[in-house]
Amino acid sequence: MADESGTFFGASRSLAKMLDFGAGQEPLWTNGELGAILRHQMEAPLGPDLGKVDSALRESRRALAAGDGEPLRTFGDLFRVSHPPLEVLEATKRFAKYSRTQEESLPAEIATALYYLAIAAALTRCGRRITALDDQALRHGIAWVRQQTWLDEDSRTVLDEAERLLGREAP
Repeated sequence: MADESGTFFGASRSLAKMLDFGAGQEPLWTNGELGAILRHQMEAPLGPDLGKVDSALRESRRALAAGDGEPLRTFGDLFRVSHPPLEVLEATKRFAKYSRTQEESLPAEIATALYYLAIAAALTRCGRRITALDDQALRHGIAWVRQQTWLDEDSRTVLDEAERLLGREAP
């Protein structure tokens, strides 16, 4: 349902939930720990994690390939290539949302970073939008991720590209 400005209430609530990390509570992880967890996740194989939300990817024993044939074995590979497969970015977004609901999964901050990285990569490298978030909400989420001191440079590059694209499209 949309209000008179065209903002979707569901998308706004979804964004608020995605960026809610228990304000006023002691953080569970230090920035150093979050950086180490992100590095570990970027080196993790795609199949086991994405297989939690897409059984076809779980069963794939061969390396996935980018549009230019470059092999994709890890999340880091996915965000570094110039032509990532859209379906793998969509699965990454679903995995990030799934991870936010699981007790023994990724920290919420890391899941949120993966969520916005997948959206940003789809937008900038595939020319496709894989979210119902409006541009303002998307810019807000990307800005939050970019502000994190634990974010790696490859990820920051993807988000910078999306931020520039969204900035050009702003009214």
